[in-house]
Amino acid sequence: MRIRRLFLVLLGFAALAPFILTVPSIRAADTINTQQAKTLVSDAGAAKSMLTAGGADELGWQWFIWLNTPLTGVDPKVWEGWRQSSSVYLPNGAPPSPWGQEPAPPQAVIAAARQQGLNTNLPFHNLDSDVQSDGLALRDNYHQNVRYQILMNQDTFNYIVQTKVYNMNGQQAMAQANTPLNFPATAFEIKTSWIWIGTNKDILNKLQGKYYIVNAYYALVDASGVPTGVYQVGRAALSGMHIIAKPVPQWFWVTFQNVYDAQNTQSTNQLPISPDVQQLNRKYRGALQGMGSIFANYQMMGTQWQFVDSAGKPLLLANSQIESAFQGSSSCVTCHSTASYSVQNGYFNQVKEQDGGITYYTGEPPTDKMKGYNPQDFVWSLKRAQWQR
Repeated sequence: MRIRRLFLVLLGFAALAPFILTVPSIRAADTINTQQAKTLVSDAGAAKSMLTAGGADELGWQWFIWLNTPLTGVDPKVWEGWRQSSSVYLPNGAPPSPWGQEPAPPQAVIAAARQQGLNTNLPFHNLDSDVQSDGLALRDNYHQNVRYQILMNQDTFNYIVQTKVYNMNGQQAMAQANTPLNFPATAFEIKTSWIWIGTNKDILNKLQGKYYIVNAYYALVDASGVPTGVYQVGRAALSGMHIIAKPVPQWFWVTFQNVYDAQNTQSTNQLPISPDVQQLNRKYRGALQGMGSIFANYQMMGTQWQFVDSAGKPLLLANSQIESAFQGSSSCVTCHSTASYSVQNGYFNQVKEQDGGITYYTGEPPTDKMKGYNPQDFVWSLKRAQWQR
């Protein structure tokens, strides 16, 4: 009798098996709609409608999906076709080359990459900075500084070129004319953080399959910051990403980071992830995992487009890889609202003194302290510009 009952139970499960195996808990096809995501990146009106209707977090995930399309395979992602700021704000303040004609990496970089066996048909990322906005560095667990890169889409690039603010001369001219910068509603910037792998196979083995890994390089500099003509070349792993765009006048911030960052860098998250964001993370990470996408290992930390909540309390947003040391006083929108330049005083000081120490502005913008400064439309990367020589 027991054998017969067991046989019937097994037979029942066998009958159900095809249905169980073909209906995953989260179906990628139902969740990942790259065309919808593309529309929300290219159509600022659609993005604004979703944002103002309370869909900020959903919009953030949609942007992340499209910008990282194709979500599987080694082909370059959408954002990797954008312009790296290192090729826009040139050391001599010269005009950048036109869109689509970004200079190739130095020959020394290509030669080293070929020697290493890297695929030179894939993009090379110039990770030209190893400090955060507070001037401090984040160390990884491999005794190196985490590195950074800023990229911009074509509409952002075009505006910078048209207004000639790719150098300090152009920014000063705008300030002298009291002409605030006003980027188009379709402007995007991305700030990324990277764990340097280089040629270290041990690091590569630890991070492969967990991180999105790319070809990368950076210039070595002397004690005074002057490039030596020597480059570090190898691979790097994406640890964090800020996505910044202007569907609303005060812009909109989204931040993601890899779920394994705490195991590989010396910084952990200090701000909580809201329950709504956690729910979306489960939804989209599950769908990406079902596709076999490496981006299933990335989670949204939060979004921001308002200065304060309904009670007037300052809103915060931080990424442990990008604002490591000041997460508790990190408001992306407030900080960037102070992006401005004065002919007499230079750039506005983002840091404020408080209780004998220093902190960063949060809440409503400090407009009383910004008098005499020409607004630069929330874009702090303009500080990378040099005087034309």
